[in-house]
Amino acid sequence: MMKDKSVKKQSVNPVLVAKKLSDWFLKNARVLPWRENSDPYRVWLSEVMLQQTQVTAVIPYFNQFLKKFPAVHHLAKASIDEVYSLWAGLGYYSRARNLHRGAQAIHARLESGAGFPTNREEWLAIPGVGEYTAGAVCSIAMNQRESIVDGNVVRVLSRVFAIGKLDSKKSEIWEAARKIVEVKAVEPRAVNQALMELGALVCKPKNPKCEECPLNKLCLGKNHPDRYPPPKPKKLWKQVKEERWVLLHGKKVFLMQNQEARWRKGLWDFPVSNAFPLLKAKLLKEENSKYVVTNHKVERKHLVFQLSAEAAKKISKHGEWFSPSELPGVPAPVKKFLKNK
Repeated sequence: MMKDKSVKKQSVNPVLVAKKLSDWFLKNARVLPWRENSDPYRVWLSEVMLQQTQVTAVIPYFNQFLKKFPAVHHLAKASIDEVYSLWAGLGYYSRARNLHRGAQAIHARLESGAGFPTNREEWLAIPGVGEYTAGAVCSIAMNQRESIVDGNVVRVLSRVFAIGKLDSKKSEIWEAARKIVEVKAVEPRAVNQALMELGALVCKPKNPKCEECPLNKLCLGKNHPDRYPPPKPKKLWKQVKEERWVLLHGKKVFLMQNQEARWRKGLWDFPVSNAFPLLKAKLLKEENSKYVVTNHKVERKHLVFQLSAEAAKKISKHGEWFSPSELPGVPAPVKKFLKNK
């Protein structure tokens, strides 16, 4: 394990780390809906939603999904549009597609008698499931001694063990996580969730609450938390400008399904300006907004038109008319725009 040379040669006992993490988690764990039981479907669903997304943002989506799709076969038999409609606003829509494909693969296993995946190898065979998700479901749902590494875990362990360099596979972090989860005195589900919880609540990227950390006395990097993990390269932003038509007829709005292989593939959106000729359309107003999607900074202009019956009928071949109260899967800018109307 490569330690920062600026830190005096010391070692950290993974047994002590595991015990302190477990004790802390059992006393301080947040009450979250996916922690009500260890059903693998619920754990898997929550882990997919939590990827690159804050817990507070995920909770209402998780509850809505469980209400609509209480078991994996309900999700597997749903259309992708139904999945998108519940996912709208959560972002990173490839997760929704992978979740749907994964549910279908698990349902096929259940139908064949193979049952739910029961180990890391079987989970890795499910579409959209990588090393982290496989380890999370196996450890949290089935209490197996499988390690996990996400952004929170990287930050905690790089500081505790003063790991100053990370290779592309984060090998040193995975090694440390494996040693901790293999400590027999703790339950894997407790210690793995503790690592993530500690990173989210205490060992934060900026201004970590070291005085509240159960690993304070063991942490080799506590005096220089800004060094661990090593700074990421500065994010390169792509500037994007969009202009969309918001076409209204009565109480309905016109949307088209995006077929482009970009971040909104499969979602319904306002048509791009000049996508087709407009007849008898009255421009009501223009509105501008800004938002961020992955590494894109987007400036978006909405041109709002009221269409005549003739014009509305003419463009119907290009998309569909929807009531704002019954939208399909739409990206956040559409949802936000219509919500404020």
